[in-house]
Amino acid sequence: MLSSAVLTVLGLGLVSPGWAQPAGPDQAIEMARNGRTVEALKVLEELYARDPHNQTVFHDYLTVLSWAGQDDRVAELAPLLSPQAGPGYALEAAAQSARRRGDYLQAEYLYRRGLQRFPNDLDFPNGLVLTLADAGQGQAAAELASQFEQSYPGEPSLLMAKGYAQEAGGDFFAALQTYNHLVARDPGSRMARARQIMVLDSLGASHLAVDLARENPDLLSTEEWQRLLGNQAAFAVRWGDLPPDDETRRFAQTDRALALLERNLAELRTQPSARVFEQRTRLDRLVALRNRFQMNTVISEYESLPQEGLIPPTYVLSAVADAYLYLQQPEQARLLHQQILERQPDDFDAQLALFYTLVEMENFDAAYALIDSLDQAQPPWLDTRGSDGRHLSRPNPQKVAAAATAAVARVYGDQNAEAERRLTALHAMAPANLSITRELANVYAARGWPRRAQQTYELGLGLSRRHRDLQTGLAQSYLERREYRLAELSINRLFALYPEDRQVQRLQRSWEIHNMGELRLSAGHQDNSSTTQGTREMLFEGALFSGPLAEHYRMFLSGRYAFAAFPEGDEIYRRYGIGVEYRRPDLEAVAELTYNVDGGDEPGGRLSLLWELDDHWSFPATIELFSRDTPLRALKDDVTADSADLGATYRASELRRVSLKAQAMDFSDGNFRRSLAASLEQRLLTLPKYKLSGIADLYTSANSRNDTIYFNPGHDFSAALTLDNLHRLCRRYDRVFSHRLALTLGNYWQKNFADDYLAGAAYEHIWETADRFELVYGFSRFRRVYDGLPEYQNYFYTRLNWRF
Repeated sequence: MLSSAVLTVLGLGLVSPGWAQPAGPDQAIEMARNGRTVEALKVLEELYARDPHNQTVFHDYLTVLSWAGQDDRVAELAPLLSPQAGPGYALEAAAQSARRRGDYLQAEYLYRRGLQRFPNDLDFPNGLVLTLADAGQGQAAAELASQFEQSYPGEPSLLMAKGYAQEAGGDFFAALQTYNHLVARDPGSRMARARQIMVLDSLGASHLAVDLARENPDLLSTEEWQRLLGNQAAFAVRWGDLPPDDETRRFAQTDRALALLERNLAELRTQPSARVFEQRTRLDRLVALRNRFQMNTVISEYESLPQEGLIPPTYVLSAVADAYLYLQQPEQARLLHQQILERQPDDFDAQLALFYTLVEMENFDAAYALIDSLDQAQPPWLDTRGSDGRHLSRPNPQKVAAAATAAVARVYGDQNAEAERRLTALHAMAPANLSITRELANVYAARGWPRRAQQTYELGLGLSRRHRDLQTGLAQSYLERREYRLAELSINRLFALYPEDRQVQRLQRSWEIHNMGELRLSAGHQDNSSTTQGTREMLFEGALFSGPLAEHYRMFLSGRYAFAAFPEGDEIYRRYGIGVEYRRPDLEAVAELTYNVDGGDEPGGRLSLLWELDDHWSFPATIELFSRDTPLRALKDDVTADSADLGATYRASELRRVSLKAQAMDFSDGNFRRSLAASLEQRLLTLPKYKLSGIADLYTSANSRNDTIYFNPGHDFSAALTLDNLHRLCRRYDRVFSHRLALTLGNYWQKNFADDYLAGAAYEHIWETADRFELVYGFSRFRRVYDGLPEYQNYFYTRLNWRF
């Protein structure tokens, strides 16, 4: 028989939880609430397997499965749950799992049933609001939350759900007000404060969000904090790219963004887990550097990225492409734009940028094809719906931009007439569009109409005095119109404000060149088959100009050397001159005193005027003592001549010009020559790199004597047609190489002689550099007629113009 002590021990053991009685649903729930969900589920799974019809066990099992995040298993069991009879906690658990799985219809159904049965249980209105928000019905969810507020006024959990719904609906300002209200009521609410920070970030006020997060350093996870720093810097970079209120401080925000990026980089580099955010900050810094025009730094840092395995996003590629183009490396920019378009084929801005890059590369065929395709692809109108649901149409801004750029493309290709036609139509539709106004004014300037261009720039500036490109165009028109005081003031002000702007830099360079000295030289050697003009001729001419004096004046020295071989002997002629040039709006004047050496010394002089009536009409006039047109053979015979010229020119545009010139020469041997010359020049074909012009020349003269040693027909007349072919072979920004071929055919008639044909050809090379240097050299061969006899002339020539 056992002792009483042993029986007592055994009795205690039989009733102990671990030995005699297994855990029940209540103990399992308690385990789950204490975080021991694995143990709790093991108990409940056994209980449910033993008695699947036990509703208490089933409901507890379903609930703990939901707590453990086993939503798929909950979905398998949910059909066994009765929404009409199941307890509220089980309904809420099943609804929460359905919501997490994305089965929003099921979740909404369960929350609504629970709300009907348990109106005082806040889990159901909160869950319903959150479910609708997750389902993409943020506005409806927020409205529903407002309705629930009437039944549960001031309930924090419902306000949190309302804020969540407002965020989901994109109404971040309303969400911020909700979280602000929660924080005001309960400053210790960590969740409300955290959401307040994140909503501020979503609104672009990342700097405020960062400041608030620094005051509450334990609210955000490390990843959230790192992302917040990145967003703060990214928004700062974007703000730096916006037009400023004060142009003198246009880089202030970008400089702050760069300082912020540097500070963030220093912080992120100390955190091994922040590698991704550190890389993002470096990429954002490239954009900020582009905005600050530190293009060399952008390129050097970009070119180091592949070594670190970084693949830049498209917005960074775009910034780097801008840097390459700014540094006049369009080939590299093109590669980046093509990479962007491979990722985003419909990127409108990338296609526009690629167009400008192709223009810089002189690839006009591809540039035209791209911009015309982009223009055609844009619909003129965009269809939208108003807040009342009505159908609305509004102009498509991308269509306007593409059409304007397609027009400007023709300017780049020297097809100014087509550009003007397109821009005029666009300007009529959008007269307040300042970009179109600017481009139209630029076309007027390119067509040789500086007054019209100036009026158009001023018209645009009447709408916006701060428009930089219009100001730049107006300053350029001042320079072209010889309004030098206004030009100087405008250019200096623009360069002080925008020294990084390429257009302003070019304008400043034009002003610098205007203020330089100038050297003009020409030389030629001609061999003739007869002696009328001399068997050999040489000519050297030059003029050296000072820089501008008192704005409108330039002093100059000139020199001329001529040589010809005649049967009666060689003739050498030298002339030296000093003069002054005067330039002002609508008028140019030159006064020169000369000293002529021709077997003896004789002074001379010249006075020339050019009056420009408007953009089309101009009237030149010259009076010269000891005229430079005096034939060398006359000088050989000690005969000199004075001359007077009067002309009129009508220049319709760069495509057509008509001129007429009358000259009278009074020779010292009693001969008096009258001549009249007319010329019509018409552009026949204009392509981006090629121009074909037709030139018709008429000339007639009459002399009072015909017994002179120099060629002096009693009366003659000539008519000639020339085809002038100008082809640009190469252009690399301000360095241009072209060649020209001119072919001439005509007829010459001289009194008392039979008429005969004229023919000739000229070929030349043209080198231009930086608007400061031009070198032309070439060769021509002509057939002319003198006294009924043909003469063949071979002429080698060169010309130089240099600003220094």
